[in-house]
Amino acid sequence: MTQNFYPKVSLRLVMLVLLCGWLGQAQALITCSINAPAALNFVYVSGTNNTSPNNKIQSAVVATCQRNLVGDPTNATLTLGATDGLQPAGTTNQAVFGGNLIGYNLYRNLACSAQFRDTAVTRLQANFNSATLSPVTVTFDYWGCIPGQVVASFPAGIYTDSVALTLRNSTQPLVALATSAIPVNITAPAKCSISGGPGNIAFSYTAFGLANFQFTGFSADCTNSLPYTMDVTPSSGVVGGLRYELGLADVAGSASNLGPASLSRVGSATGSRAHVINGAMLANQAGLMGAIVPQAHTLTITY
Repeated sequence: MTQNFYPKVSLRLVMLVLLCGWLGQAQALITCSINAPAALNFVYVSGTNNTSPNNKIQSAVVATCQRNLVGDPTNATLTLGATDGLQPAGTTNQAVFGGNLIGYNLYRNLACSAQFRDTAVTRLQANFNSATLSPVTVTFDYWGCIPGQVVASFPAGIYTDSVALTLRNSTQPLVALATSAIPVNITAPAKCSISGGPGNIAFSYTAFGLANFQFTGFSADCTNSLPYTMDVTPSSGVVGGLRYELGLADVAGSASNLGPASLSRVGSATGSRAHVINGAMLANQAGLMGAIVPQAHTLTITY
């Protein structure tokens, strides 16, 4: 009985080892790697939405796959899933710069309506059709989109994020064939513009009279947190033989408190800041008879 017992045990061990080896091959019938994905490089101007070309980018992830067993079925469906970025808000990814966030997402269609995520119904799919043992490329097309943002203006800078990718065979959805990540860069450019003026400054002056004070307003629409400087040149002039002076301020001043000819401020998160150009015609001037020739002045914003 002892001689018959040990050969049976040894035979079962050998069969078990062979079975495990065959299962290991079955799990590696297809092997893949993901080529380094191209970064999504947006240029986002505050207030625009995904109808802007700069806010919608078509791109692709390319995988290299091959079969490792001759005679394996030639067709397979590969799926690519994209996780949340590093600082998501619900189903929206967010790129970060200095604590400020710009939202964006990945999509499966040009209309930016079908999100590209990592669930069974949101993954990208591609066919792998090769009976050879040579590597072939498989391409997954997608779109990156930035919708309109609630914030009126974002600080200028480069906002960054990273979206992780997982490649699978649809027949083995729990097995990762390859992983990688898409770098995301959103450049928010610095910008400044003038709106709502300035208009003309019209003095009403009586010879040898008191100083006359007038002003005109305008708004500076500059990127949030962006330092800018306003200059009015020349800062004084003579019209009709009457000398006057100009100054810049955030609110209307007085004939004795015009403000400087150069004023520095920082862009507001609400989108614009109100400013004025104050003007004062000095007292006790005789003036000249004849036609009055208007004098031109230039308002310059430097940032």
